[in-house]
Amino acid sequence: MNAITLRVKNAPSFRVDGSKLLPVELGAASRAELPRIALQGAGETCTLGDLFDIALTQDEKPSLTIEGDAHWLDRIGANMTEGTLAVQGSAGDYAGIKMTGGELHIQGDAGAYAACEMQGGRISIHGNAGDFAAGALPGDMEGMTGGTLAIHGDAGARLADRMRRGTVLVAGDAGDFAASRMVAGSVCIGGKVGAHLGYGMRRGTVLLTRAPSRIPPTFTEGGRGFDVFWLLFTRMLARESAPFSTFASHVLPRRYAGDLAVDGRGELLIANS
Repeated sequence: MNAITLRVKNAPSFRVDGSKLLPVELGAASRAELPRIALQGAGETCTLGDLFDIALTQDEKPSLTIEGDAHWLDRIGANMTEGTLAVQGSAGDYAGIKMTGGELHIQGDAGAYAACEMQGGRISIHGNAGDFAAGALPGDMEGMTGGTLAIHGDAGARLADRMRRGTVLVAGDAGDFAASRMVAGSVCIGGKVGAHLGYGMRRGTVLLTRAPSRIPPTFTEGGRGFDVFWLLFTRMLARESAPFSTFASHVLPRRYAGDLAVDGRGELLIANS
């Protein structure tokens, strides 16, 4: 199996669909085949050799590294099932869409719809993410249904919209309508949140490390008996990066239930520092 490095040499003037750039699929291609792989652009077609310098080494595990800024490259890691894909720069929209396994690491920013409808695996974004991260495509009923999305910077609006399962970690701020229409799963936000937090939330857990400027009026404070849940939750978060790895399991957060406007049974936890 080949470990492949793609170094950006010609950034196009149009957006390119990068869904073919998967570790296993490219790793099985020959050195002669790789430069001829066609990528669809906005009304144009280009080849891998047009855009990248290509380097190969032998490795037991499938891996793909993209070196250079690739904000024009959409759908990186789309439908990925295994292997490791690393982007040493920024990525475009729809990074990791419908991903079911493997690891996607983006050292810069990601565009809109990162981890959209993700089902498994892990995505790490070391910069900021755009709107609808871990959310649903327009018209679809389910957002993220599994896996882990870790954003080390800020997230845009509608974070985890219609999320049904999985874990989302945002070290920085989140925009308006975070965890909107959430059905299940866990969303942890280390910074500030925008307006309409948990709008239409039915179930699931939202954990904040700092209190919002305003608790939504359709959330009510109270609830006991989640000591065991908090113990297990903090153990899981201890494997992640700060600030989520530092919670004390014996110090319970404040708890709010909602969104009561939709008979919601979700919970909003505000960690006690």
